[in-house]
Amino acid sequence: MIKQPLKALILIFLWAALLEDTIIFLMSWLAPDVWFRLFHDAAPASLDVAFLRRSGGQWAAFALAQAIALWRWRKQPVWLAIVAGVRFSDLFTDVSYILAVPSLTMLGWCVLIPPPFLNFVGVVIMLRGYRQALAPASPGSQVSTA
Repeated sequence: MIKQPLKALILIFLWAALLEDTIIFLMSWLAPDVWFRLFHDAAPASLDVAFLRRSGGQWAAFALAQAIALWRWRKQPVWLAIVAGVRFSDLFTDVSYILAVPSLTMLGWCVLIPPPFLNFVGVVIMLRGYRQALAPASPGSQVSTA
């Protein structure tokens, strides 16, 4: 049984991550020039838009996994572990992007530095929730039917 404070953290994280991934997916496909202007103060060059849209595909997959988790995690807690895996994989893409990008605007730094840390926190929250959901109920917490 998952305790109430952790349930609240799970819901907050899942909704925030779903919103973020949906927004950046839409931006990558519908307005890639906005991405490059806001985060890099540059126009996209050569294959930049294609690679951004490739990342957008990953963000769409993240959003889908998080949407399913919001819908199913209480009955199928494995979705918490799935989201933990998704967010863990994004730790590496976030850090790689920051290390590889040739320039960032101040907004770019402010927006792109927190996600690796937030993803790590999300992984911890999701795995704690999964572990608590699988733990047997304590003997005193069950209601007697006799």
